Amino acid sequence: MWPNHERVIPEAFAGSGTSVVAARAHSVEPSGNGYLYGYEVDTLDRNGQRATVLTYVDTGGAHDQNSAIVTDPATGEPVSVWAYPNDPGLPVLPQVTYRDAVAELLTTLGMPVTDPTLTVAAYRPGKRAVVRVDAPERTLFIKIVRPHRVAPIVRTHEQFAAAGLPVPRVLASRGDGLLVLELVRGVPAGSRITEIADDPRFVASLAALTGRIAAVPMTQQARADAMDHADWHRRTLTTALPADAEEIDRLYDAIGRRSIGWNAAQKQVVHGDLHLEQVFVDEDEPWRISGLLDIDTAGWGYPVRDVGAVVAHLVVTGLWHRSRGDVDRGAAAERLADAVARDWAARNPQEAERLGPAIGAQLLAHAGGQATTGSVNGIATAEQLLAATRAALAEPAPSLPSGAGRPRSAPHL
Repeated sequence: MWPNHERVIPEAFAGSGTSVVAARAHSVEPSGNGYLYGYEVDTLDRNGQRATVLTYVDTGGAHDQNSAIVTDPATGEPVSVWAYPNDPGLPVLPQVTYRDAVAELLTTLGMPVTDPTLTVAAYRPGKRAVVRVDAPERTLFIKIVRPHRVAPIVRTHEQFAAAGLPVPRVLASRGDGLLVLELVRGVPAGSRITEIADDPRFVASLAALTGRIAAVPMTQQARADAMDHADWHRRTLTTALPADAEEIDRLYDAIGRRSIGWNAAQKQVVHGDLHLEQVFVDEDEPWRISGLLDIDTAGWGYPVRDVGAVVAHLVVTGLWHRSRGDVDRGAAAERLADAVARDWAARNPQEAERLGPAIGAQLLAHAGGQATTGSVNGIATAEQLLAATRAALAEPAPSLPSGAGRPRSAPHL
């Protein structure tokens, strides 16, 4: 499934004065009619300087003047190779990765800063990037998206704000794919996991938040999620874990059977990609939600899928903490996952059987992301997530596997 990077990537660097020393699989996701493969590439330039370059091989056809077109020897088909930040889907990204350029940009937008520090807060190649700007004058977030997404995102922020939801204001936007957002109040809920795990007020606050989201007057559909892309995730995971292909097929078949009867009448406005890094909480009262991020994905969808995304992300978070020896945080994430699932089932008893498929689809998508790295840790974590999927599908209101039996391999998040 993975291109032959031993030939493709060095050929893409040929003639640049830089040679490839090694390449490691980093990520894979859909791209048009193909795949976008990410690699960490160790390089050596003509002056003997070493560097690690985040490089992407795109079989879906996206490219621009900064891309190299190389023939994949495994298929004989052309692929596009490019290095961060020259993302052909996000043409303005290179302009916000250098301090001087960002300072100049913000000055032209009426928000001057001096001596800014830049931090990449999020990056999905071809989709979006978020750069945090810390300066003595202010802290801002620059969000880079595909140019055609700017106007819908601005409108969504306005709709959420008008409905009283604590989303950041859009301070400036441009048609080339750039938005400037204000800093929301509080800290990510995931950073306070041990404090909120056993506090029913946080679970109630999260439920109230999804209820307020449902009242936003939107008409568009939510972004497609792991259930919508189930065929792609199934192929990816079975290719990465061929020894588990039969079980993976059984799990996906079970998810398909149990979700086939869902109908459009049961939809409402949802976040579309909800997890605890998107939710901010008050520093002094962490059960109280103070901010909500990344609402680009919002629209009409099944509410149980938002719950499934939260629970699955918490399972992965629990594994991540345990792998680093932080048993307390790992167990806290697992308890909170269980509490969120059981709360939703208690409030929606007529739809409780939907929880298993919604959580399972998300867990399997995470498993695919882990397994396709090809690393020992990634594969071991994927195996753990298969076990968690079995547990999620075993009962209407899932209880997650006991942490005592989990291997301590580190997930690649």
